[in-house]
Amino acid sequence: MPITTENTRDQYREIEIKLRCTTHEAVKQQLQTMNAQDIGLMCELNEFFDTPDQHLSNQRLALRVRTIEYAADGRREALITVKGGGLPADIQNRPSIDISAEPVHCVSELFLRLGYRRTGAFEKRRHSWLLEGVRVELDRLPFYGLFIELEGPDEALITRIQRKLGLDAVPVERTSYHSMLMQYLAAHPEAHGVLRFPKEEYWMIQSAD
Repeated sequence: MPITTENTRDQYREIEIKLRCTTHEAVKQQLQTMNAQDIGLMCELNEFFDTPDQHLSNQRLALRVRTIEYAADGRREALITVKGGGLPADIQNRPSIDISAEPVHCVSELFLRLGYRRTGAFEKRRHSWLLEGVRVELDRLPFYGLFIELEGPDEALITRIQRKLGLDAVPVERTSYHSMLMQYLAAHPEAHGVLRFPKEEYWMIQSAD
């Protein structure tokens, strides 16, 4: 989710780094020690859409509908996102626009009725924190495992928080979640276009490690 800045030119950009890890416990303890804001635990379904002639992907654009369910109260919300392509770099800096939408259960159907097709979808479990203006996302994907995303208003602040959390040596993952999804679906046609958790693991967020 893009962090809004005072600079209009940068208002609709996403600046983030993704790290591949084997555990979330150490960084979670650091966040608690630093009195970071615990935004909460959530499960997501991320659906991607394109036209039949792949107009969006040909323009290096991605259209995503994210449905979020919060563990604390079961509240659900939907977010429509359009992302542009970024340049190869450890910290991604790319155009991104988010729009909240409701009713939640109608959002994906809207795009289907407009003639878009769903190109793939994946579930994700996320524990979100906020530390000094940087979102720290502790993520788990089916099949691929654990990741940490740091998203903020500029690269310098993201780098500072990365060091503060002791994440300097954690490997950077440049592959986007969308690309991981497409690679998985190409190799697993039996998935029928969706990368899911087993039902019994859906809410095992606190056991992500």
